[in-house]
Amino acid sequence: MHVFWRRMIGNMAKNALEASQAGDVVRLKCEPVGDEIVFSVWNRHVIAPDAQLQIFNRSFSTKGQGRGLGTYSVKLLTERYLKGRVWFRSAEGEGTTFFAAYPLAISG
Repeated sequence: MHVFWRRMIGNMAKNALEASQAGDVVRLKCEPVGDEIVFSVWNRHVIAPDAQLQIFNRSFSTKGQGRGLGTYSVKLLTERYLKGRVWFRSAEGEGTTFFAAYPLAISG
């Protein structure tokens, strides 16, 4: 299962970096919260409200044609195979943070 976790966190970090500009800061965080481990990735940019409504849809991208599997695959693999959950917050003055929470104990 740790291979999936690496892929999920890698996709979240890659998306944050691609949405950033040279010199921007991207923050990755990992912390236990209750019975979960929560990973988060932040950047200072805000996702447009119309894009926020579609962000987890398959093949939706703000980056051009042939893109759009990153956030979709994070949500799909996290929720279907890792028994976790994914969400985000994006607001002016706060930037955008994507979260992925996974149970600390995964049963087979």
